This record gives sequence, structure tokens and C-alpha cells, in this order.
Amino acid sequence: MESLTKNLPLLLPLIITQIIFQLTALNDLIKRNKEEIRWENKILWIIIILTFGTLGPILYFIFGRKS
Repeated sequence: MESLTKNLPLLLPLIITQIIFQLTALNDLIKRNKEEIRWENKILWIIIILTFGTLGPILYFIFGRKS
């Protein structure tokens, strides 16, 4: 527990960045029509974005959007 509190100032910016990145990807996903998304499955992309941390939004922005 002591190491966590000691390293929290280093981890907090990374955690905040990841949350912002995930919220940005989810916001983009929600605003798009189903036809603008690969595989036309929003629920699948929501699961990918939330499950894979930072990698999920990266995958969405690279492979998930058609345009």
C-alpha cells in the first residue's frame, strides 16, 4: 500500500489520460451512424474500447471507423 501512495503522483496523469482517451473514443462512436463503423456493431466496439484500456481506443480509431 505504501508503494501505491508513493507512486500515485506518477500514475495519476496516465490514468487520467487513459480515461480521457476512452471517453473521446466512446463519444465518437456514439455520434457516428451504424453504417460509418466497421462491422456495423457499436456494442462490440464499446466492449473493445472499455476492455483493452489504451489499446481499445487506438484500435477503434485505426480500424473501427470507415471514414
